[in-house]
Amino acid sequence: MAKVRFTIFVALIALGGIFPRIASAEMTSHLSSSSQPPYSLKLKTDLSLLALGIGTSIWGSVRYHDMEPRSELPAKSELLLWDRPFAGNHNRNADKVSDWMRLAILLPFAWEGYNWATDKSDGEEVATFLVTAVEIGLLQNGLNLLVRSFRLWPRPELYADADKDRGEAWGSFYSGHASAAFSLAVFSGMWFEEKNPESPWVPVVWSVSLSSATLVGVLRIWAGKHYPTDVVAGAFVGSLTSFAVLKLHETERVSLTALPGYIGFSVRF
Repeated sequence: MAKVRFTIFVALIALGGIFPRIASAEMTSHLSSSSQPPYSLKLKTDLSLLALGIGTSIWGSVRYHDMEPRSELPAKSELLLWDRPFAGNHNRNADKVSDWMRLAILLPFAWEGYNWATDKSDGEEVATFLVTAVEIGLLQNGLNLLVRSFRLWPRPELYADADKDRGEAWGSFYSGHASAAFSLAVFSGMWFEEKNPESPWVPVVWSVSLSSATLVGVLRIWAGKHYPTDVVAGAFVGSLTSFAVLKLHETERVSLTALPGYIGFSVRF
């Protein structure tokens, strides 16, 4: 049954990836030849993204906090084949280190603050940076809580006699840490590259960001908090969220509209 539910969610995630691909196909490439900032705020799009992010976060949080433990631990044979060897992992030190690594979220904010203080970024760019970061954070976190609340399968540590009375421990899919880490990595890489397209530091920023995010995913597996499938899915959703949100701020030809019961995208040719 867990495999069936997993297949359904993979299909939903894949469908969710269609939108940024369609949108990006109609977007202009870079604004390096222009004096305008690489990204800009758009009232309709930003209000829609904020409303969508807040709504998803509230819905996901309510479902997540109402989670209850299942009565029985499923057999390891019911897990996905490549996840079975990791059932029973449990390492508290790896868990703590992965938690501390979340402080890396402060680095891009410190960097943009430095740019503002040294007049390398104006107020409009800083505002765009902050708003898009909030939108990405709300969306990726809300989606994660919402999906985890369906309790597709339990955390690996439950097979090592960890506390089975925590409802959230029964929703291992997908990794919130990996989603947050990769959303931050892609956000940092894309922002830096668009702002400094000729900088020799672009490959360094991308390498360090993605390597750090990958380390977070590895630590979550080692800690017994998630399976490889959870981490890969989290990396995909987090990366896709940052990519989509930033692309929506890259051109005036693409906009998002979110209303109760309706989500639409418009492209002007």
